[in-house]
Amino acid sequence: MLLVTLFCLTSLISSINAECGLRPSYESFLDTGKRITAGSYAKAGEFPWHVSIQSHGKHICGGTMISALWILTAAHCFAEEVPPDLTVVVGGTDLSLPLEEHKPDSLILHENFDRMSMENDIALILLSSPIEFSNEKIPICLPFIYDINTWQHCWVAGWGATSAAVAVPASHVLQKARMKLISREQCLERIPQLVENVLCAELERGERGACQVDSGGPLVCSYWNTMKWFQVGIVSWGEDCAEKPNHEILMSVYSYRGWIETETAIRGKPFFIEGMDNLANARVVPSRAQTQLVFLEYCLPLFISLIAIRLL
Repeated sequence: MLLVTLFCLTSLISSINAECGLRPSYESFLDTGKRITAGSYAKAGEFPWHVSIQSHGKHICGGTMISALWILTAAHCFAEEVPPDLTVVVGGTDLSLPLEEHKPDSLILHENFDRMSMENDIALILLSSPIEFSNEKIPICLPFIYDINTWQHCWVAGWGATSAAVAVPASHVLQKARMKLISREQCLERIPQLVENVLCAELERGERGACQVDSGGPLVCSYWNTMKWFQVGIVSWGEDCAEKPNHEILMSVYSYRGWIETETAIRGKPFFIEGMDNLANARVVPSRAQTQLVFLEYCLPLFISLIAIRLL
């Protein structure tokens, strides 16, 4: 009986921590899926994939954990080489508190990144030691489709650094703003110089706080029935946040799936994109609450049956 109990508990825990895009320390049993609280400050566990990239102990750019060893961010945050003092800070929303730090092993900028046009503004950081995932440290899922109409409930978050030249963040607590993906045609009307492989997003009506967006940070969206979060874009640059509506220009993560797989494989630490090639093959991935229901449905009756047998 003890072995069965341990098996059920182990299965439950592993199903929570092994999946990308979940928020096990934020979503409760009765409140699942697309819940993100109102207000401008992120709650603990709301964006467990978000990292702070720092130099001399100061935040310079945002990024995301896509695996235990790989961080996804923007190329314009860096010079050609990794600064010797660069660190990646994970596992929290308040940069004034002691948080877990990781040293980079190498930095990979896209080979065709253009600092003038901001074309191919994407970079990867290989960490020297793996992140040990927990409820507060979860990798983000990468998207399986480009179509902007697929994605719902999109958010950006950050500590407010909009370029690598910013010495200190605007806020030591992670802030957030809800965004809406817009078509390329709509974006071209306002920003005619758009390059390829980018997405555009604007603040949702009534939202404030886009000034807190981080360069290199993610735009994350939910997919309707998976109860998971996907990084649809990487924040590249934006308009003056005093303008309304505020537009953010993002690298389309879907467009760089092949680049990510190739570059990580070359370094001997291959990252395989999880997900689906099309909606016809879509696989529903359980949320934390759904996993708990599975536990209650299958493991709990077995546990009760074993107790009854012992009593007999």
